[in-house]
Amino acid sequence: MINAELSHCKNLTEWYKSIREQHEAAHGYEYCHQHDSMQKLMANCDSYRELGTHQGASLAAACLTNPKSVTAVDIDLHRWRPFESIFRDYCDENDISLQVNEMSSHDPKSAGPTDLLLIDSLHNARHLVGELNLHLAYTRKYVVLHDTSILHGRVNDSLFQVVKQYCDQINPWEIKEHNTTNVGYTVMENTLNV
Repeated sequence: MINAELSHCKNLTEWYKSIREQHEAAHGYEYCHQHDSMQKLMANCDSYRELGTHQGASLAAACLTNPKSVTAVDIDLHRWRPFESIFRDYCDENDISLQVNEMSSHDPKSAGPTDLLLIDSLHNARHLVGELNLHLAYTRKYVVLHDTSILHGRVNDSLFQVVKQYCDQINPWEIKEHNTTNVGYTVMENTLNV
């Protein structure tokens, strides 16, 4: 993923528009379609948590839906920190509780109650299994996973296979949507709470 040039942006709406345009120009129009799916799901959610923030494109997409709370978890937030004030200003103006945790998504302290969880962290099947095992117990409604069709420029559905295997077990989670355009994304739904 590219690192977008965003120093010209003055507010979160402008920032998100710019980062999305730059991502789509570099990676293809469908690259950010998980944001659209996520924003539709957020209409039924009060809280959002993401694992893997990078510069914050998905975080911005979630904030712009004005939930009650937003939490970002990333082991290294140095690419997001230059824009922190834009996020904090928007959240303060819209009464959104913003929590930022610079830690591993495998750290038990990174888990907490949420309606929607986005997973876009270390794109590794074993790592994803650990995230699902830790975070799904706290996730009430949905999980959106990015990059479930292509990894590192090659067709690779190993992350989707982990999700499918998890949903095939006896539990309340099922696959709601599996989009394979561009890098793809997958939506899991907790059938007990939706």
